[in-house]
Amino acid sequence: MTTIRKFCCNDLLRFSSVNLDHLTETFTMSFYMTYLIRWPDYFQVAVAPSGALMGYLMGKVEGRDISWHGHVTAVTVDSEYRRQQLAKNLMNMLEHVSDKIDKAYFVDLFVRASNTAAIKMYEKLGYVIYRRVLRYYSGEEDGLDMRKALSRDAEKKSIIPLKRAVTPEELEYD
Repeated sequence: MTTIRKFCCNDLLRFSSVNLDHLTETFTMSFYMTYLIRWPDYFQVAVAPSGALMGYLMGKVEGRDISWHGHVTAVTVDSEYRRQQLAKNLMNMLEHVSDKIDKAYFVDLFVRASNTAAIKMYEKLGYVIYRRVLRYYSGEEDGLDMRKALSRDAEKKSIIPLKRAVTPEELEYD
């Protein structure tokens, strides 16, 4: 039976096989450590009964006022363990923490415009395309900013799509 638990320092030495997917961003160790220290509730790992790491989700909470939101920085599942709803379960955890603990208005994430499998999965989870970000990935590929409103945003104002694309320089980072 799969266990989902908080990511820990030792996991950093064991998760490289999960990051082998060409669509998965790989960050520096200090980047992962920052998330682990600042947002431990948003950094979760799925572990197989054998102890193998199956996938992980890394996120944070950011913004202010009506832009206060949970953010998915990375979610990835090892190709051997896909189609078992691990990504869905990890996303549900982040949404729960964002909604019930941090009282966020929405959850957002960025996905490559070419990653149709991920886009379909996020849409099944209730996410909508909020805006296109031109040349978001390595200055070459467009990204889609997808959002899902949480209970604090009862009127779903946070997910009304923008009518125009934006550039990475126009994004706000808090």
